[in-house]
Amino acid sequence: MTRFVMAGADQEVLLHHMAFYGLGDILEEADVDVLLTWEDGRPVLLGEGLEPDVIENAVRAHVEGRREWVAQTNDDGRGTMSPRLTAFTADEQWQSHQTGREEILDRLAAQHRWGDLRYLAALGEPSYWSVNRRNEVLQDDGASRFEMQPRNRGSEFVGNRLRPLAEKLLVRKPGQIVAGLDGSAASDELGGKPDSVSATGMTTPGPVDSALVWCALWGIGWFPLAHRVSGTAVTSGHLGRSRREWFYVPVWRGRWRPARARSILASAQLRDAASTGLTDEHDPLGGRAASTWLRARGVAGVLRFPIGRFGSDNAPERRALRAEAIPL
Repeated sequence: MTRFVMAGADQEVLLHHMAFYGLGDILEEADVDVLLTWEDGRPVLLGEGLEPDVIENAVRAHVEGRREWVAQTNDDGRGTMSPRLTAFTADEQWQSHQTGREEILDRLAAQHRWGDLRYLAALGEPSYWSVNRRNEVLQDDGASRFEMQPRNRGSEFVGNRLRPLAEKLLVRKPGQIVAGLDGSAASDELGGKPDSVSATGMTTPGPVDSALVWCALWGIGWFPLAHRVSGTAVTSGHLGRSRREWFYVPVWRGRWRPARARSILASAQLRDAASTGLTDEHDPLGGRAASTWLRARGVAGVLRFPIGRFGSDNAPERRALRAEAIPL
Protein backbone atom coordinates (compact mmCIF):
# COMPACT_ATOMS: atom_id res chain seq x y z
CA MET A 1 0.00 0.00 0.00
CA THR A 2 1.42 3.36 -1.07
CA ARG A 3 1.39 6.44 1.17
CA PHE A 4 0.95 10.03 0.06
CA VAL A 5 1.80 12.54 2.80
CA MET A 6 0.55 16.12 2.62
CA ALA A 7 3.83 17.14 4.19
CA GLY A 8 3.26 20.88 3.97
CA ALA A 9 0.06 20.71 6.01
CA ASP A 10 -0.46 22.40 9.37
CA GLN A 11 -3.04 20.72 11.58
CA GLU A 12 -4.10 24.05 13.07
CA VAL A 13 -5.12 25.46 9.67
CA LEU A 14 -8.58 24.64 8.33
CA LEU A 15 -7.44 24.82 4.70
CA HIS A 16 -5.35 21.68 5.08
CA HIS A 17 -8.16 19.64 6.64
CA MET A 18 -10.50 20.68 3.85
CA ALA A 19 -7.89 19.85 1.18
CA PHE A 20 -7.42 16.42 2.81
CA TYR A 21 -11.16 15.75 2.49
CA GLY A 22 -11.36 17.11 -1.03
CA LEU A 23 -8.41 15.08 -2.26
CA GLY A 24 -9.84 11.94 -0.65
CA ASP A 25 -13.12 12.52 -2.48
CA ILE A 26 -11.36 13.14 -5.81
CA LEU A 27 -9.32 9.93 -5.50
CA GLU A 28 -12.38 7.91 -4.55
CA GLU A 29 -14.14 9.21 -7.68
CA ALA A 30 -11.09 8.06 -9.68
CA ASP A 31 -11.72 4.51 -8.37
CA VAL A 32 -8.79 4.55 -5.97
CA ASP A 33 -9.58 2.50 -2.85
CA VAL A 34 -8.25 5.22 -0.58
CA LEU A 35 -7.83 5.33 3.21
CA LEU A 36 -7.33 8.48 5.27
CA THR A 37 -5.24 8.82 8.42
CA TRP A 38 -3.10 11.23 10.44
CA GLU A 39 0.59 10.71 11.15
CA ASP A 40 2.62 13.16 13.24
CA GLY A 41 0.09 15.90 12.62
CA ARG A 42 0.09 15.41 8.83
CA PRO A 43 -2.74 14.11 6.62
CA VAL A 44 -1.85 10.84 4.91
CA LEU A 45 -3.69 9.04 2.11
CA LEU A 46 -3.08 5.35 1.49
CA GLY A 47 -4.01 3.13 -1.43
CA GLU A 48 -2.71 0.49 -3.80
CA GLY A 49 -0.62 2.16 -6.49
CA LEU A 50 -1.18 5.64 -5.08
CA GLU A 51 1.79 7.10 -6.91
CA PRO A 52 2.24 10.84 -7.57
CA ASP A 53 1.22 10.50 -11.22
CA VAL A 54 -2.02 8.77 -10.18
CA ILE A 55 -2.86 11.69 -7.90
CA GLU A 56 -1.82 14.23 -10.53
CA ASN A 57 -4.01 12.63 -13.19
CA ALA A 58 -6.97 12.23 -10.83
CA VAL A 59 -6.97 15.90 -9.82
CA ARG A 60 -6.49 17.07 -13.40
CA ALA A 61 -9.36 14.87 -14.61
CA HIS A 62 -11.52 16.11 -11.75
CA VAL A 63 -10.95 19.75 -12.65
CA GLU A 64 -11.62 19.02 -16.34
CA GLY A 65 -14.82 17.15 -15.44
CA ARG A 66 -16.27 20.18 -13.62
CA ARG A 67 -15.61 22.70 -16.38
CA GLU A 68 -19.06 22.46 -17.95
CA TRP A 69 -21.18 23.48 -14.97
CA VAL A 70 -18.47 25.77 -13.57
CA ALA A 71 -18.54 27.73 -16.83
CA GLN A 72 -22.32 28.10 -17.02
CA THR A 73 -23.63 31.58 -16.22
CA ASN A 74 -26.91 33.41 -15.81
CA ASP A 75 -27.99 36.06 -18.30
CA ASP A 76 -26.01 38.63 -16.31
CA GLY A 77 -22.78 36.63 -16.45
CA ARG A 78 -22.84 35.35 -12.86
CA GLY A 79 -22.13 31.70 -12.09
CA THR A 80 -25.38 29.73 -12.19
CA MET A 81 -24.30 27.38 -9.38
CA SER A 82 -22.97 30.05 -7.01
CA PRO A 83 -24.82 29.89 -3.68
CA ARG A 84 -24.50 33.62 -2.96
CA LEU A 85 -25.24 36.18 -5.65
CA THR A 86 -26.08 39.85 -5.79
CA ALA A 87 -29.78 40.13 -4.98
CA PHE A 88 -32.30 39.36 -7.72
CA THR A 89 -34.82 42.18 -8.04
CA ALA A 90 -37.38 40.69 -10.42
CA ASP A 91 -39.31 37.44 -10.71
CA GLU A 92 -37.91 36.94 -14.21
CA GLN A 93 -34.37 36.84 -12.81
CA TRP A 94 -35.34 34.20 -10.28
CA GLN A 95 -37.13 32.11 -12.91
CA SER A 96 -34.23 32.26 -15.35
CA HIS A 97 -31.75 31.40 -12.58
CA GLN A 98 -33.80 28.44 -11.33
CA THR A 99 -34.24 27.11 -14.86
CA GLY A 100 -30.48 27.21 -15.37
CA ARG A 101 -29.81 25.42 -12.06
CA GLU A 102 -32.36 22.71 -12.77
CA GLU A 103 -30.92 22.05 -16.22
CA ILE A 104 -27.48 21.46 -14.70
CA LEU A 105 -28.82 19.26 -11.89
CA ASP A 106 -30.91 17.19 -14.30
CA ARG A 107 -27.91 16.71 -16.57
CA LEU A 108 -25.67 15.64 -13.68
CA ALA A 109 -28.33 13.22 -12.43
CA ALA A 110 -28.73 11.70 -15.90
CA GLN A 111 -24.95 11.18 -15.98
CA HIS A 112 -24.95 9.63 -12.48
CA ARG A 113 -22.58 12.33 -11.24
CA TRP A 114 -23.43 11.73 -7.61
CA GLY A 115 -20.29 13.41 -6.29
CA ASP A 116 -21.13 16.64 -8.08
CA LEU A 117 -24.71 16.53 -6.82
CA ARG A 118 -23.56 15.94 -3.24
CA TYR A 119 -21.16 18.86 -3.58
CA LEU A 120 -23.74 21.27 -4.98
CA ALA A 121 -26.25 20.27 -2.32
CA ALA A 122 -23.66 21.00 0.37
CA LEU A 123 -22.66 24.29 -1.26
CA GLY A 124 -26.25 25.54 -1.19
CA GLU A 125 -28.17 27.95 -3.40
CA PRO A 126 -29.69 31.44 -3.32
CA SER A 127 -32.64 31.28 -0.93
CA TYR A 128 -35.93 32.34 -2.50
CA TRP A 129 -37.91 30.93 0.42
CA SER A 130 -36.43 32.82 3.39
CA VAL A 131 -37.86 36.28 4.10
CA ASN A 132 -37.70 38.79 6.94
CA ARG A 133 -40.60 40.54 8.68
CA ARG A 134 -40.80 43.07 5.85
CA ASN A 135 -41.18 40.19 3.37
CA GLU A 136 -37.73 40.89 1.89
CA VAL A 137 -35.93 37.84 0.54
CA LEU A 138 -32.85 36.88 2.57
CA GLN A 139 -31.06 35.45 -0.41
CA ASP A 140 -27.88 34.28 1.34
CA ASP A 141 -29.73 32.09 3.85
CA GLY A 142 -29.44 29.01 1.64
CA ALA A 143 -25.63 29.02 1.37
CA SER A 144 -23.02 26.93 3.18
CA ARG A 145 -21.10 28.84 5.84
CA PHE A 146 -17.92 27.42 4.30
CA GLU A 147 -18.55 29.51 1.18
CA MET A 148 -16.66 32.65 2.17
CA GLN A 149 -15.94 34.34 -1.16
CA PRO A 150 -16.04 38.12 -0.44
CA ARG A 151 -19.01 39.81 -2.11
CA ASN A 152 -17.42 43.16 -2.95
CA ARG A 153 -18.00 44.43 -6.50
CA GLY A 154 -20.49 41.68 -7.24
CA SER A 155 -18.01 38.80 -6.97
CA GLU A 156 -19.33 35.27 -6.51
CA PHE A 157 -17.97 31.81 -5.71
CA VAL A 158 -18.13 29.90 -8.99
CA GLY A 159 -17.23 32.70 -11.39
CA ASN A 160 -14.56 34.35 -9.23
CA ARG A 161 -13.04 31.30 -7.57
CA LEU A 162 -13.76 27.87 -9.08
CA ARG A 163 -13.62 28.98 -12.71
CA PRO A 164 -10.25 30.82 -12.47
CA LEU A 165 -8.77 27.96 -10.45
CA ALA A 166 -9.84 25.43 -13.09
CA GLU A 167 -8.31 27.52 -15.87
CA LYS A 168 -4.97 27.83 -14.07
CA LEU A 169 -4.71 24.20 -12.97
CA LEU A 170 -5.43 22.76 -16.40
CA VAL A 171 -2.41 24.55 -17.92
CA ARG A 172 0.04 23.45 -15.23
CA LYS A 173 2.96 21.34 -16.33
CA PRO A 174 3.02 17.65 -15.31
CA GLY A 175 3.99 17.23 -11.68
CA GLN A 176 3.05 20.75 -10.59
CA ILE A 177 -0.34 19.75 -9.19
CA VAL A 178 0.99 17.00 -6.93
CA ALA A 179 3.90 19.23 -5.89
CA GLY A 180 1.39 21.78 -4.64
CA LEU A 181 -0.51 19.13 -2.71
CA ASP A 182 2.50 17.67 -0.93
CA GLY A 183 3.89 21.13 -0.21
CA SER A 184 7.13 20.73 -2.11
CA ALA A 185 6.47 23.55 -4.61
CA ALA A 186 3.50 25.83 -4.03
CA SER A 187 2.25 28.16 -6.76
CA ASP A 188 -0.49 30.74 -6.17
CA GLU A 189 -1.55 31.77 -9.69
CA LEU A 190 -4.57 33.76 -8.52
CA GLY A 191 -2.85 35.82 -5.85
CA GLY A 192 0.83 35.31 -5.22
CA LYS A 193 1.19 38.39 -3.04
CA PRO A 194 1.97 38.34 0.70
CA ASP A 195 -1.67 39.28 1.39
CA SER A 196 -3.19 36.83 -1.12
CA VAL A 197 -6.76 35.74 -0.34
CA SER A 198 -6.74 32.79 -2.75
CA ALA A 199 -7.57 30.47 0.18
CA THR A 200 -11.09 31.98 0.16
CA GLY A 201 -11.48 32.22 3.92
CA MET A 202 -10.04 28.79 4.74
CA THR A 203 -7.05 30.49 6.40
CA THR A 204 -5.58 33.94 6.94
CA PRO A 205 -4.15 35.88 3.95
CA GLY A 206 -0.96 34.68 2.34
CA PRO A 207 0.23 32.77 -0.75
CA VAL A 208 -1.27 29.28 -1.07
CA ASP A 209 -1.08 26.67 -3.80
CA SER A 210 -3.98 26.68 -6.26
CA ALA A 211 -4.31 22.86 -6.36
CA LEU A 212 -4.52 22.82 -2.58
CA VAL A 213 -7.27 25.47 -2.75
CA TRP A 214 -9.22 23.51 -5.37
CA CYS A 215 -9.18 20.41 -3.16
CA ALA A 216 -10.09 22.46 -0.07
CA LEU A 217 -13.06 24.08 -1.78
CA TRP A 218 -14.16 20.66 -3.04
CA GLY A 219 -13.96 19.45 0.56
CA ILE A 220 -17.07 21.54 1.29
CA GLY A 221 -19.01 18.64 -0.23
CA TRP A 222 -18.37 16.55 2.90
CA PHE A 223 -20.38 18.96 5.07
CA PRO A 224 -24.11 18.50 4.39
CA LEU A 225 -26.44 21.49 4.51
CA ALA A 226 -29.91 21.52 6.10
CA HIS A 227 -32.20 24.26 4.80
CA ARG A 228 -34.75 25.96 7.04
CA VAL A 229 -38.09 27.42 5.97
CA SER A 230 -37.07 30.60 7.75
CA GLY A 231 -33.61 31.49 8.99
CA THR A 232 -30.10 30.57 7.91
CA ALA A 233 -29.42 27.02 6.72
CA VAL A 234 -27.57 24.78 9.18
CA THR A 235 -24.09 23.81 7.95
CA SER A 236 -22.39 20.68 9.28
CA GLY A 237 -19.03 21.57 10.82
CA HIS A 238 -20.19 25.05 11.84
CA LEU A 239 -21.28 26.54 15.17
CA GLY A 240 -22.64 29.91 16.21
CA ARG A 241 -23.99 32.91 14.36
CA SER A 242 -23.23 36.52 13.49
CA ARG A 243 -19.94 37.57 15.11
CA ARG A 244 -19.47 34.43 17.22
CA GLU A 245 -18.83 31.57 14.82
CA TRP A 246 -16.57 28.53 14.61
CA PHE A 247 -15.78 25.67 12.25
CA TYR A 248 -14.82 22.30 13.69
CA VAL A 249 -13.24 19.04 12.46
CA PRO A 250 -12.01 15.77 14.02
CA VAL A 251 -8.53 14.28 14.15
CA TRP A 252 -8.52 10.50 14.32
CA ARG A 253 -6.40 7.44 14.94
CA GLY A 254 -6.40 4.58 12.50
CA ARG A 255 -7.39 4.48 8.85
CA TRP A 256 -10.78 5.74 7.71
CA ARG A 257 -12.54 5.28 4.43
CA PRO A 258 -14.09 8.46 3.02
CA ALA A 259 -17.59 7.29 3.94
CA ARG A 260 -16.58 6.97 7.61
CA ALA A 261 -15.08 10.47 7.57
CA ARG A 262 -18.23 11.94 5.99
CA SER A 263 -20.48 10.28 8.56
CA ILE A 264 -18.40 11.56 11.50
CA LEU A 265 -18.21 15.10 10.06
CA ALA A 266 -22.00 15.25 9.81
CA SER A 267 -22.68 13.66 13.21
CA ALA A 268 -24.49 15.30 16.09
CA GLN A 269 -21.86 13.80 18.40
CA LEU A 270 -19.04 15.73 16.77
CA ARG A 271 -21.09 18.90 16.98
CA ASP A 272 -21.79 18.29 20.68
CA ALA A 273 -18.10 17.71 21.41
CA ALA A 274 -17.07 20.79 19.44
CA SER A 275 -19.45 23.01 21.40
CA THR A 276 -17.60 22.35 24.69
CA GLY A 277 -17.23 25.62 26.58
CA LEU A 278 -19.69 27.58 24.44
CA THR A 279 -22.42 28.38 26.91
CA ASP A 280 -25.09 28.93 24.27
CA GLU A 281 -24.29 25.70 22.42
CA HIS A 282 -23.06 23.10 24.89
CA ASP A 283 -24.98 20.44 26.82
CA PRO A 284 -22.54 18.92 29.38
CA LEU A 285 -24.35 15.57 29.59
CA GLY A 286 -24.62 15.33 25.82
CA GLY A 287 -20.97 16.33 25.52
CA ARG A 288 -19.84 13.43 27.71
CA ALA A 289 -21.94 10.97 25.73
CA ALA A 290 -20.61 12.42 22.49
CA SER A 291 -17.00 12.08 23.64
CA THR A 292 -17.54 8.42 24.49
CA TRP A 293 -19.17 7.78 21.11
CA LEU A 294 -16.36 9.54 19.23
CA ARG A 295 -13.54 7.82 21.12
CA ALA A 296 -15.10 4.44 20.33
CA ARG A 297 -14.78 5.31 16.63
CA GLY A 298 -11.16 6.39 16.80
CA VAL A 299 -11.52 10.15 17.16
CA ALA A 300 -8.51 11.43 19.06
CA GLY A 301 -9.58 15.06 19.35
CA VAL A 302 -11.64 17.90 17.94
CA LEU A 303 -10.28 21.16 16.56
CA ARG A 304 -12.40 24.31 16.62
CA PHE A 305 -11.53 27.25 14.37
CA PRO A 306 -12.77 30.72 15.38
CA ILE A 307 -14.09 32.71 12.42
CA GLY A 308 -12.87 36.28 12.19
CA ARG A 309 -14.62 39.08 10.31
CA PHE A 310 -12.57 41.71 8.51
CA GLY A 311 -13.23 44.68 6.26
CA SER A 312 -16.48 46.60 5.92
CA ASP A 313 -19.85 45.59 7.33
CA ASN A 314 -21.32 45.78 3.82
CA ALA A 315 -18.92 43.21 2.37
CA PRO A 316 -17.12 41.55 5.29
CA GLU A 317 -14.43 38.95 4.75
CA ARG A 318 -14.81 35.87 6.96
CA ARG A 319 -11.69 33.82 7.69
CA ALA A 320 -11.00 30.71 9.72
CA LEU A 321 -8.32 31.48 12.31
CA ARG A 322 -5.91 29.02 13.89
CA ALA A 323 -7.46 26.09 15.72
CA GLU A 324 -8.04 25.58 19.39
CA ALA A 325 -8.04 21.97 20.65
CA ILE A 326 -11.18 20.61 22.32
CA PRO A 327 -10.51 17.71 24.71
CA LEU A 328 -12.68 14.60 24.56
